[in-house]
Amino acid sequence: MSKLTHTLLCVSCCFLAGCAADVVSTTVKSLTSFQSSRVWLNKVLFRVADDVNDSSPVTVHILIPYKEDVYNELLKLSAEDYFAKVTQIKADNTGHLDIFEWDLVRSQRLDDIPIRPSRYSGAGIIVFASYTSPGAHRLTIGEEENVIIKLDNSDFSIEATNK
Repeated sequence: MSKLTHTLLCVSCCFLAGCAADVVSTTVKSLTSFQSSRVWLNKVLFRVADDVNDSSPVTVHILIPYKEDVYNELLKLSAEDYFAKVTQIKADNTGHLDIFEWDLVRSQRLDDIPIRPSRYSGAGIIVFASYTSPGAHRLTIGEEENVIIKLDNSDFSIEATNK
């Protein structure tokens, strides 16, 4: 359904229900400001190699920013920069960013971890992993509903799954 269809449907429902003009106005503004991208991620599975990160734990954060400018700024960061600034990033983006966090150790398997975004739409999904090896250690997730995050020795990968 298009934004216009959603807007007309909600406005019609408000009028039929006898809503005040300010409620209708707020509903229309809210609906017309929806971002076009939908956060589809539903479940994550983790597969951690025996020799992950030279046998050191890896912290993984999945971020869902709800503002395009926040998303674009996060895409400029390496994992090292992100983890150095994460406390300030959280403070600066309260209500505009979901962060899902895990600390993983070698040989660990986590299945069907639910991801419950606080909003319907987001600017995108970014994953950071705290490896000690050089590299960005940052990937994005597109429209996949379920993914496997594979943590290997010196980097990680993401695969879509039908599970």
